Amino acid sequence: MRMVPVKHGRAALAALAATAATLGVLLPGVALVLAPAMLLLAFLLLGIAPGEQLLERMRARRMTPRRHRAPRALTVRHAIVVRRMTSPAASALAMRPPPAAPALIS
Repeated sequence: MRMVPVKHGRAALAALAATAATLGVLLPGVALVLAPAMLLLAFLLLGIAPGEQLLERMRARRMTPRRHRAPRALTVRHAIVVRRMTSPAASALAMRPPPAAPALIS
């Protein structure tokens, strides 16, 4: 299924090409950033919808009825318990000496 092209598609395509050329000369970074969007717009102006077949396949797959699965047995999951180490960690950090002072060379 193809899209119906825009009435003034050639004029819009020429304006798009002129805009892309101007941006390419004046601001090449902006032209590189906008290149994918401009390419998609050019496809749409020509009446080509990229990815249309993929969307139709996905829609057809969604419309087919699904088989019902048998319910699964529940599995037992064990919880992992981690104890907080507030006091030992704090005392270990408190016993560490301060960093050594830089040596003075005169």
